[in-house]
Amino acid sequence: MRELDEFEDGLIERFRNHPALRGVTDLSWEDFHAVLVQRRFLSLAFTMAYDLAIDLLTDEQSKRIARVIVREEYPDNTSPGSTPSHREDLTADILALGVPREVLVRSRKSLATSACLDTTMELIASAGDSKHADVELLTILRFWGEVLVSVEYGEFWRRIGPVLGDKSVFYYPHHVHDAKSRPLAAASPLSLTHSDQLGLRLVQLIDSSEARERFRETEEAVVAIKTAFYDQFLRARP
Repeated sequence: MRELDEFEDGLIERFRNHPALRGVTDLSWEDFHAVLVQRRFLSLAFTMAYDLAIDLLTDEQSKRIARVIVREEYPDNTSPGSTPSHREDLTADILALGVPREVLVRSRKSLATSACLDTTMELIASAGDSKHADVELLTILRFWGEVLVSVEYGEFWRRIGPVLGDKSVFYYPHHVHDAKSRPLAAASPLSLTHSDQLGLRLVQLIDSSEARERFRETEEAVVAIKTAFYDQFLRARP
């Protein structure tokens, strides 16, 4: 697991250093808004990705963890229907950052964003047909849907934080509860973040050199997808 942690941490750092993420503080507000609007389409696909993976998982414990996470996206803590979903919270943060409602309404997925979504769903579908389906599917959910999301929002926060601060209802909470807070080698049932909850079960399922290789290859594929998404914004940098 220590070797896998080193491999994963290297991928995380490589992704964090993508020019479009490292350069968010240099973008004009209009260009940063464009990033947020396109990134919203990936967030809208979060539950679809989880639902597809749940359908393809064979390990019941993995399914239970994934179900809990996806249902947290639609909290209903008071009277039914009165609590905004996480997707509504995302829209609230985007509007609070100054994106005009008409820009959000008229926004459409770019070709690069559409390709990212299509490739993600294909990666999940192909993983379900693998000999190590559960390892690959959990790796995708954890790395695509949690670990790298926290990295993305952590970089965004350098721009968002001074504006929203503790009024953020989406970006900062997701940066925190999606994060990899423990190494895979120190996986613990006491971990509270989504990444660590999935990671604990993943460690239990990675039981061979072949499974470890599938983990590495799957994470490489996830980084390639996310990198391609952010490549579309390089032209926006001054």
